[in-house]
Amino acid sequence: MINARIWDGDIVMIRHQEDVENGEIAAVRIDGEVTLKRVYKHPGMVQLMPENSAYPPMIYNNGNCSEICIVGKAIAFLSLVR
Repeated sequence: MINARIWDGDIVMIRHQEDVENGEIAAVRIDGEVTLKRVYKHPGMVQLMPENSAYPPMIYNNGNCSEICIVGKAIAFLSLVR
């Protein structure tokens, strides 16, 4: 999440909720692992966008949307002084 200024080792506060608005950063469970992504919902698909251009977007359509679960919305983060 480097473009969102969230760095490895930062603490992110997540408000538990099952849905987020388009463009919000959310904790998303994918195949048992949780990641932070910007969420965009389109008819018939969900796009999870990393905040690092070195990684591609993750696209889920009606056939595989059940593989993802929104855990909650990122509402704040605590960054260490570097």
